Amino acid sequence: MSRFLDLPVEQLRSAVAEWVSAQEQPTYRADQVCQHLLERRLADPARMANLPAALRQALADGPLAAPLAVDQEQISGDGTRKYTFKLADGALIESVWIPSGDRNTLCISSQAGCPAACTFCATGAGGFKRNLSSAEIITQWLYVDDQVRRLDGSGITQIVFMGMGEPLFNYEAVERTLGLLTDAEGFAFSPRRITVSTVGVPRRMEELAAAFPQLRLALSLHSARNETRDEIVPMNLRFDLGELRRCLQAVANKARRVTLEYVVLHGVNDSDDEADALARFAAATAGHINLLPFHPFPGAPYPAAEATRIEAFKDRVARKYTGRITIRRSRGLDIAGACGQLAAQKRP
Repeated sequence: MSRFLDLPVEQLRSAVAEWVSAQEQPTYRADQVCQHLLERRLADPARMANLPAALRQALADGPLAAPLAVDQEQISGDGTRKYTFKLADGALIESVWIPSGDRNTLCISSQAGCPAACTFCATGAGGFKRNLSSAEIITQWLYVDDQVRRLDGSGITQIVFMGMGEPLFNYEAVERTLGLLTDAEGFAFSPRRITVSTVGVPRRMEELAAAFPQLRLALSLHSARNETRDEIVPMNLRFDLGELRRCLQAVANKARRVTLEYVVLHGVNDSDDEADALARFAAATAGHINLLPFHPFPGAPYPAAEATRIEAFKDRVARKYTGRITIRRSRGLDIAGACGQLAAQKRP
């Protein structure tokens, strides 16, 4: 039988009832399982104390078998935590918990590796292994949310699909995960607190915005000039800026907010011409511009970002764009947990 968390939300509760019946257990046991899993966000059958021991074991061996296990946990000096998870086939993925005041943000992975091959990203440099199942995606959240609730009682407050992989290349599993997360019959997590980041797959972006109109979308833009973006984001050769602009204009009334992510690379995409092009693109798409410093990784072809250069680039963009422009603060650099650094390699 499939894992419960690999099923669409509309099938999950009936699948639990059918499975409990097959175990020759009374029907109320299905309600107990769903209460533990969906209301208490508890995926470990061993901790479902009001279930018989044999039933807990059957769950652990079957539909609630853990799809991943923690291989390593690292804690940054700034409080960020990076979790390296080992999947059943030995593949490694990473998730990052970023605490900030009353916000607990979890950055999760949707693929093992990434096929997008952006030149400034350690994940892309490591190649692509496979898609994750919805159970593998959502269990990252369930595990870290449980850890955070044990630490401070609050749990994860925001989820960002900005870890390893291109979410929209694994659309079916990501859509199923979002359904489980946000549906009132599932985990009832607010879609306003979820962001999906993509290098730009227009048809899937439109489908996602239609299916989850309150969801936040982020486009990994990194240049608003095709000749530059072709070099640093190879997907631009397939879906260029003109197509992405049309897509963003189409979803503008469906997505709650569209963010334009922009890693500033010295001597590559930080010229005045690049800034002016970014301002024009943002004005045409009503995007919120989020500038990011480049975060080095072994073998990276670029130097580390300089704060003064990023500020100067921001000022140039602001001359021609009156919308919101922010600079993201780097977190987890000392544990290779910052944006673009996730490579699932063990570190001391």
